Order: sequence, then structure tokens, then C-alpha cells
Amino acid sequence: MRLSAIALTATLSCALPSSFGGADGEPGIRAHPNVESARELDQEGVRAFRESRYADAIRYFRAAYRMGGPSSELWNLARSQERLDDPESAGASIEEYLTLHDLSPQDRAEAEHELRVLRTRPSNLTVTTTPPGATVIIDGRQALGPTPLSAELSAGSHMISVRRDGFVEAKRSLDARFGRAVIVALDLERVAAAK
Repeated sequence: MRLSAIALTATLSCALPSSFGGADGEPGIRAHPNVESARELDQEGVRAFRESRYADAIRYFRAAYRMGGPSSELWNLARSQERLDDPESAGASIEEYLTLHDLSPQDRAEAEHELRVLRTRPSNLTVTTTPPGATVIIDGRQALGPTPLSAELSAGSHMISVRRDGFVEAKRSLDARFGRAVIVALDLERVAAAK
């Protein structure tokens, strides 16, 4: 994602859709447009981003957008959220950005691409068992090696089975999203002895 530093003009005083308008940056009604304030907030946001102060950049970009800043403030917000390893929030900001009508075809295509990339980031699955040494089957295919085990997992819903001789098979459904780590820790139950 690129960071978009836009020179604001007096034309920004037109009404834009409601978003990130609450006092704490939550969705709500946007404040009355103030082009000078929005410009200053945007510049501070860009400075904070360049200095790797992403939480501050988020606050500045939200405030700039509330004050009548352009749609690019939402793009900058998403970029900052991604740098803070918050892909869910970045995705939500891009979704909001895509609802706006002032995007160029190129900006819209770039945002749609970035949203697809965020949504399809692979996750890392880690499976541990007590006792260790169990076989892990992911979506019907055996994973490499016994537990403890780590494997890349594509985005989406999955089913895992964990098997070890002398123990009850354990099954779990799980959802891999936005590249987040998926951790499964199981205490395997011994098979009951026949009497």
C-alpha cells in the first residue's frame, strides 16, 4: 500500500459519507469540514507514519477524515493499521474506503487488490498435543511430522484430525483469517481398555 499525502483544497467542504466520526474515532457523523485543520492533521499523520508511530498516525488520519479530509485518509488509516499488525481493522478501513464514490478506477482497483491480499493471507497453524507425537491431518491430507507441528494454512475454514495409537481421535474445525496464527493445544484422551 502506498501512503497518500494529498494537498487539501477548499472543495473538500462538500459533504462526504459518515465514517469514523465519533469523538473516539468510532463510526458516526463527521464533524463540520475544516480544511485547514484536516490538512494539518494529515501532515502530522504522515510524519507519525514515517517515524513508525503508527498508533499516532491512526489517530491523526481518523481526525483528518472527520474534519473533512479526502477519502485518502481512510487509505492512510488502513496502511497504518496494517503496520500495527491489525489486518482486520485495515480490511474494515479499506471496505469503508471502497464505499466512497470519489475514487479513481486505479485507486479502486488497488484497494480491491489490497483487500483481497489481506483476506487471503495464509496463517500459521501450530498443533501441540499431550502426549506429543500425534499425526495431524488437515483437510484430509497428512501434515509433515508429528506434534508439536507448525504448518502454513490457507485462509478459510478447515478441519483437522489428530491421531495417535492408543488415544481417541480428536477433531476440530477452525477458521484461518487475515494471516492470524491458529493454535490448537490438545490433551489426548486414552482409549478405554476393553474389559
